[in-house]
Amino acid sequence: MTILEVSVTELWGLTGADLGPVTVVLVPTVGLLLSGLCLQYLTVNPEIHGTEEVIETFHERGGVFRFRSFPGKMLAAMATLGFGGSAGLEGPSIYAGGVIGAFMLRKMRRLGFSDEDVRALMVAGAAAGVSAIFKAPLTGIVFALEVPYRDDLTREALIPSLVAAVSSYLVLVQFLGVEPLFRVSGRYTLGMLDLFYAAILGVAVGLVSRAFIGSFHAIRRYAEASPWPLWVKTMTGGLVTGLLGLAALLIIGEPVVLGTGYEAVSGIIAGEYDTFALLAILALKTGAIVATLASGAAGGIFIPMIMLGATVGALVRALTPAVAGGLFPVVGMAAFLAAGYNTPLAAAVFVAESTGGAGYIIPGLVASAVAFSVAGRTSVSHKQRWRRETRLDRLMGLRVADIMTHDVDVARATDSVQHFVEQRVVPTGHRCMPVLDEQGQLCGIVSLADVAGVPAERWAIASVAESMTHSVITARRDMLVGDIVALMTEHDIGHVPVVGGDEDRRVVGIVSTSDILALDEARAAWQWRRAGPGIS
Repeated sequence: MTILEVSVTELWGLTGADLGPVTVVLVPTVGLLLSGLCLQYLTVNPEIHGTEEVIETFHERGGVFRFRSFPGKMLAAMATLGFGGSAGLEGPSIYAGGVIGAFMLRKMRRLGFSDEDVRALMVAGAAAGVSAIFKAPLTGIVFALEVPYRDDLTREALIPSLVAAVSSYLVLVQFLGVEPLFRVSGRYTLGMLDLFYAAILGVAVGLVSRAFIGSFHAIRRYAEASPWPLWVKTMTGGLVTGLLGLAALLIIGEPVVLGTGYEAVSGIIAGEYDTFALLAILALKTGAIVATLASGAAGGIFIPMIMLGATVGALVRALTPAVAGGLFPVVGMAAFLAAGYNTPLAAAVFVAESTGGAGYIIPGLVASAVAFSVAGRTSVSHKQRWRRETRLDRLMGLRVADIMTHDVDVARATDSVQHFVEQRVVPTGHRCMPVLDEQGQLCGIVSLADVAGVPAERWAIASVAESMTHSVITARRDMLVGDIVALMTEHDIGHVPVVGGDEDRRVVGIVSTSDILALDEARAAWQWRRAGPGIS
């Protein structure tokens, strides 16, 4: 993680030195262009990266990453951050930690480690990444445990995360020292009135975070729906980011909305900006974050939200001159992180560790809890889940392609009923089959119950087309098992043919109630074997 931080710092030191009106626009544009090119041509899944990929991998792929994409995504993140993209180092750091943790344990599977162990060590790697990038081991532990769920914790990863985060921190401080991330002058002492102010600040931050999250997801959906190549989208995002940096340069005198924003956060806490400048920073930084990250460029959103929270806190401080010092900006940082990522515990711990002020924990918790409540069911992450899944939830979340029967026995519309019974049903034991027309397209479904009303003397001359059900409920391979179960329940059917697409009526598989039950039984048997013979 030190290598990543030093590389980005050195690169930004070269590209971001003495930016003028032209270069302040050009540098982020080039950087995000490079980021998009790295993602599109050097990775197998360019649409997701950073913390989002860690969360998705935890929930949907059992902690197994696409390791081939690792170099390309790290290069993409370096391009984004080293050329002034409005993003944070924690995204690639968490991703790198998760990849390394999962990779190491997968190599040790022969020692008896399970899929759950892979997921736990992946979380531990993410905790180490946060710990290293922020010099905050407790933040790393709590954030990694909180972030997969919006209202639960990844408890099974606690001990591995603790060991990984502390080890990462101890190694890092040998190179960079133990000084906190942000400079806060003076020592803060908790006052009872401060808790009231912290609650008010939590309301303000919660409302601002809702607006930020809504705009971020709206632009992200628009970008994803665009037919343009990824590198064009990211280059456009870089151009917008550069223009916002130019606006900051003209209004404030420096392009504070570009880059990771560490120095800007320290300046906001120290009170270096007046109210007008703070309003400009809030508006321009929000636009720069959205332009950089919603366009698809690689980078983190943790520190950008910290800067927004500090800015909102400083604005509220300007309205209450009786409260001096860094209380409001620091507590605003915690509140915005809690509302944006649904991680209130990690948010309060972060401001204490990153500023060296343990006194900020209590007002930070108050503001975080209020902001979290005001923000409601919103999050910058669309991969977080609300609760820990049960076995049934995981089953319902599988794709149809994962459970369907691929070798489908079918009937032809021109077959006689006698041929259907004697040549299809008797040899296979299947009582219900899709019916294909002369072009091989699905045209109906037939069962023994359908042909039961045909007199036996007509079996040789009556066709399947005369008895079949013409209106067929179908599924696609990308549908969820839960959706299929709902269809079966609604229409009281036991078989659903799977077709190639909305216009493609070729039968590529079939799902039956027996397929779903067999999968559930197989999972139950696997869990029993894993638990051992002592389980009755």
